[in-house]
Amino acid sequence: MKSRRSWWLIYGACTALVLSALAWITVMVVRLERGELQARAEAEHQEALRLALWRMDSWLAPFLAREAARPYFDYEPFYPQPQAYTKLLSRIEPGEVLTPSPLLTFETEYSRLHFQVGPDGRLTSPQVPVGNLRDIAEEESYLGGAQIVSNAAQLDIIGGLFTTDQLMACVAQPPLPDARTVVAVVPPRIAKIEASLAQQARTWQEARRRKATYDQNLQQVDQARGLASIPEPAGRSAVSVGPLVPFWSGTDGGELIFARRARMNDGPYYQGFLCDWPKLRADLLEQITDLFAEAQLVPVRQPPASDEAVGTMLATIPVLLEVPDPVPAAAAWLSPARSTIALTWLAVVAALGAGAVTLRASIAFGEKRSRFASAVTHELRSPLTTFRMYSEMLADGMVRDEEQRQVYYATLKQESRRLTTLVENVLAYAQLEEGRRASGARKFTIEDLLARLTPPLERRAREAGMSLRVQCDAPGGRPVVTDVDQVGQILFNLVDNACKYADNGSDPSVELRISVADGRLRIGVLDHGPGIPARQVRAIFVPFERGANGGDKPGIGLGLALARGLARDLGGDLELRPRPEGGACFELTLPLGR
Repeated sequence: MKSRRSWWLIYGACTALVLSALAWITVMVVRLERGELQARAEAEHQEALRLALWRMDSWLAPFLAREAARPYFDYEPFYPQPQAYTKLLSRIEPGEVLTPSPLLTFETEYSRLHFQVGPDGRLTSPQVPVGNLRDIAEEESYLGGAQIVSNAAQLDIIGGLFTTDQLMACVAQPPLPDARTVVAVVPPRIAKIEASLAQQARTWQEARRRKATYDQNLQQVDQARGLASIPEPAGRSAVSVGPLVPFWSGTDGGELIFARRARMNDGPYYQGFLCDWPKLRADLLEQITDLFAEAQLVPVRQPPASDEAVGTMLATIPVLLEVPDPVPAAAAWLSPARSTIALTWLAVVAALGAGAVTLRASIAFGEKRSRFASAVTHELRSPLTTFRMYSEMLADGMVRDEEQRQVYYATLKQESRRLTTLVENVLAYAQLEEGRRASGARKFTIEDLLARLTPPLERRAREAGMSLRVQCDAPGGRPVVTDVDQVGQILFNLVDNACKYADNGSDPSVELRISVADGRLRIGVLDHGPGIPARQVRAIFVPFERGANGGDKPGIGLGLALARGLARDLGGDLELRPRPEGGACFELTLPLGR
């Protein structure tokens, strides 16, 4: 028992170790799977974010490129032509011809008003002409009076958004990356994006060409500056125009303004326009509706504190793109990782189960072998000692009394039968275990079967000082196909056990009851002994297991196990039936013939 407990403790410890390791592997695999899904969702999120930023910057870049490419004199309502001719090809003196600025009648849904701040701090707008220039604008129907008044009111609003010092500070800041910088964040594998970039490059080339054309006329235009608010520069080299810089006015809310610095001989000029941010924001977000339906554009008034925030800013305007955090997809129940883990669990559990069955069988086999060796050794020692002692005494002539000699002969005969029964039972059980027992089934009637079975049973009962009573309730002539030798061995073992364990019962007899029920032959062997305790009912059919009532009774504990095995080999069964009046009752069931 101690050895058996030790083996099971070792097996339990190994099982716990294996299951713990497998559970840890399962947890790690699930975590890795979730991490992979999270990383995949984050990568897709970052790619969509870069694409969204590129879309908005690319969409806005042509508009800003056109604004950045405007010559500085466009910010005057009318500017003089450097050279002009009449129909008769007569030369007109420079400054005699005024040309309306493109901004005078310029209308766009994203620019509310263009403005200019001169060196003297005066705020003007090409869309708000004053004096004679206003009269010309109204007479020539460039602008109506109501429109000029509305633009003037808008100009007053712009004047309250910033001071000249604030404007100088904002424009002096390093400009945001222009639209060409967006190329660095564009996924190069998207063909549509590449085509848009090519179009954007062509737009920038056209803007440069227009700028060069305007610059060729700077010398002549500057000579006519006396009619405009900007003084005449000394030469072309004296004019320099800076980049268009976006910034937010105020701290809370505020307006989006684009401005640049144009340096002349008489000082710096600040030119730009007030942007219609609500409209621009709505149209920018419309470009990425398919990527982020719930995105928001948040103004950025201070430099971002983290690289992560910089990565979500537009390159053209100081705004931050806020989108919902990525939600990883739920892992599939039959994902490769989970399927592998499930199969591994099944394999390990099956292996542990097989190991437990094998260990139990090995322990049971070892215990059975131990019980067999102990029982056979004990059972053989007594008859062999008797054989040796009695045979030596008889051979040496030590027993001279004939009556005593006959007693010795009878004892030797009885011990020989005992050994024969022991050997036959062991051999029969070995053949049954190995499946080598040959079947000698033949067809008998119930009466013929009883005639062949009862004589050895009666003889065994008489030897034990008991009697055998046979009660047959089966109809006559019913055929039975069975092996009479196996049935005889089964019944002999049952009667032998009754004679050994019930010899001191209230009724010194063994009953044999034969009946037919449910298409089967039923043979019951009953005694009037002490019976079998309930705690030993399951153990009595275990090979080489003797009950507590065995005591000094001869036997190796194989009779009942062999009897049940032979009964099942014949297609029947052997069971212990309860008997309220006391004693033991074993019932053998056999199939009937046709």
